[in-house]
Amino acid sequence: MNPATKKYSLWLIIFLVYIGLPISILFDVIGFEYKFYALTVGGFATYAIFRLLGFSNEDMGITSKQWGKSILHVLPVTVVLLIIGAAIYFSGYSRIIPNETWNFFIFYIFISSPIQEFLYRGALTVSLERQNIRPIGVMLISTLLYSFAHIIYKDWLTLLLTFFIGLIWYASYQKSKNLIGVGISHAVLGVITIIAGVIG
Repeated sequence: MNPATKKYSLWLIIFLVYIGLPISILFDVIGFEYKFYALTVGGFATYAIFRLLGFSNEDMGITSKQWGKSILHVLPVTVVLLIIGAAIYFSGYSRIIPNETWNFFIFYIFISSPIQEFLYRGALTVSLERQNIRPIGVMLISTLLYSFAHIIYKDWLTLLLTFFIGLIWYASYQKSKNLIGVGISHAVLGVITIIAGVIG
């Protein structure tokens, strides 16, 4: 595949998966209750297409290299935010009353969180880097698109919080290029914020 075709293919994926899916859910083209399943399908499709375009697993952060470093880099902020989330939960404050089942949390921890990190930190980052976009541009585009995915909740605080944590996860991922650490952090913080009723 020539470089121009590859470049256009990458931008098409960004438009369809990273912009098209959230908009489709926002306007109920895809039912809100199917949001995580749609994201999962989008994740697997993106992975398959990226492999066809010549990206290796390691290019996309799917590797065992520096796995310990990836966890250590994100551990401090994960612990701090976990404590804050627990404090909010035990204080009895809740913006949103959670109604998720155990099946949902199992799916969220082992499938949804890793796929979200693959999409926004792994695949998206390397695709933007290969197009010679400056590091600050890669950081902003990937983090804005991650935050944009949460537009489906129609809640400004969720958008703000996901942008903030997206910056932290981006910085942590860049230090190791391994998705394990940010994947674990995402699962832990996602569960505590959902249980605490901070985000939906």
